[in-house]
Amino acid sequence: MSPSSTPSSSQTSLSLLDTESLSARNILTLFEEANQLDQLGKAHGHFHLPAKAPSPRVIGCLFFEASTRTRMSFQMAAYRLGHQVLTMEMNAASSLSKGETYEDTVLNIAAMKPDVLVVRYGTSVELDQLLPKLDMPVINAGSGVSAHPTQALLDAYTIHRELGSVAGKKVLIVGDIKHSRVARSNFDVLTKLGAEVAVTGPQSMIPEELPHGVKKLESIEEGLAWADVYMALRIQLERHSGNEQSSASNEGYHARFGLNQPRLKLLKKDAIIMHPGPINHGVEFSHDVVKDSRSRVLNQVSNGVLIRAALLQRALSNHLSTEGASDV
Repeated sequence: MSPSSTPSSSQTSLSLLDTESLSARNILTLFEEANQLDQLGKAHGHFHLPAKAPSPRVIGCLFFEASTRTRMSFQMAAYRLGHQVLTMEMNAASSLSKGETYEDTVLNIAAMKPDVLVVRYGTSVELDQLLPKLDMPVINAGSGVSAHPTQALLDAYTIHRELGSVAGKKVLIVGDIKHSRVARSNFDVLTKLGAEVAVTGPQSMIPEELPHGVKKLESIEEGLAWADVYMALRIQLERHSGNEQSSASNEGYHARFGLNQPRLKLLKKDAIIMHPGPINHGVEFSHDVVKDSRSRVLNQVSNGVLIRAALLQRALSNHLSTEGASDV
């Protein structure tokens, strides 16, 4: 099976497959759009003016990997915008259990003509090549270990809202950097916006080479007094080899790299604490860390709805412009 048509340049420009295609100006404009949606939500309970409700569009969500926050965040964003969502997850009720390939599944759903397609998947060269060719906007909801653009955007948006700007802020990312798509996308977004970025974690979980502008610290203590933002990442055991899993479980991760009460005292009083979730309590964080006044973990979740709504609205902008109903 193959795509039935070549996508127009306008459709391609409305997709978000990675963050590399975004400039700093693009990102800051997206933040402004998210702020406007937030104001509409607080005033009206949804992301449009009562007199300007858009004609409902259909958002197709294909999740070939497990998800709670990202999947429901996209669903909530779509509903708040006044649109409808069709969601398919990888389970026994899907044709994937009958041997259908991911590529054929995507092509069949695309043939149903949703207005936007949101896709999460593991490592797949076939999908990497297919998604840019579809004749509808596509938003990457996480792909393998390579990219999670919407998570990086909501993380940067959270820093922007909480600290006034990303530029000049010192962001410490702690954990399984090597296997984290969140880290890779954050490196790109945060450095574009002018942040200083450092990483630390077990040696086996830090890549041998880091992107330009990202530095490695040898210990968590070295970074705590330095950081304006402490971002923890979970250990991606599902992406580890057998040897790596054994190493991770025997490393005494929390003792060496977990954030706990003694280490909280080393963190700046005006710093913020972040985590993309899910949190493994007793590993990345001691159980009381999320209750610390500096924690912005739930703010990240709320901001994720706004960022994803802004991205969906942008992806649907061709439809909205023909209706004359765009709110931002």
